[in-house]
Amino acid sequence: MRTSHRRVARAIVALLAASLAIMAAIGPVAAATPQKLTLVSTTIFNSNGWNYGAFSATGAAVDSGLICGSGSFVDTGIAFAGYQSGKAVQLTVDKTYTCPGDGTFFVKMQIHANFDGTEQFSWVVKGGTGAYESLHGSGQGTTVDNPPTGNINTFVGSVH
Repeated sequence: MRTSHRRVARAIVALLAASLAIMAAIGPVAAATPQKLTLVSTTIFNSNGWNYGAFSATGAAVDSGLICGSGSFVDTGIAFAGYQSGKAVQLTVDKTYTCPGDGTFFVKMQIHANFDGTEQFSWVVKGGTGAYESLHGSGQGTTVDNPPTGNINTFVGSVH
């Protein structure tokens, strides 16, 4: 019977040790508090499909130094779907944002574009390089035309 109690005690100790190890590993990730961000990017359409432009950002994420206040971007991927309906088109757009001297971060947009010219989108940060290697976040956005060269996207959400 004593051997049985020792085995149970060892099993409990092993489970507690494993639980502590898991908590130590995920604690820093769970501790990251999302910070509000508004990012406005002015897109210049390019005939080769690789649109580009400049952006400015505001909010707690900028105030705390989590993300830079301005920089440049380039579209790195565009996919169209759903245009057969004659009412709307779905676009997936990948963008690379560059913060001078800090690194880059990657954003994926899922855009719902109506043929009346209105657009809404959701977005997600997929990581980055340099200071933004572990950056994540998401939110919603809208687009307005900016003739004759392009449009203006406004991203609202949070990052961590």
